Amino acid sequence: MKLQINDYCIRCGICEDVYPDIFKRNYETHNIDVLFDEIPEDKQERAEQAAADCAVAAIKIIR
Repeated sequence: MKLQINDYCIRCGICEDVYPDIFKRNYETHNIDVLFDEIPEDKQERAEQAAADCAVAAIKIIR
């Protein structure tokens, strides 16, 4: 499983605040980065919840 953050992300930071083990704000590019190329199995449920919690549905799950 992979996560992709679409261009229409408003960078509100909710994903980073609630799921800091998966997301990190990149102050150089002004984006939110996913910390993993492939989401580890033990974090997949949290990644799915993060996608559901996104304010603008910008987090896409790629299987």
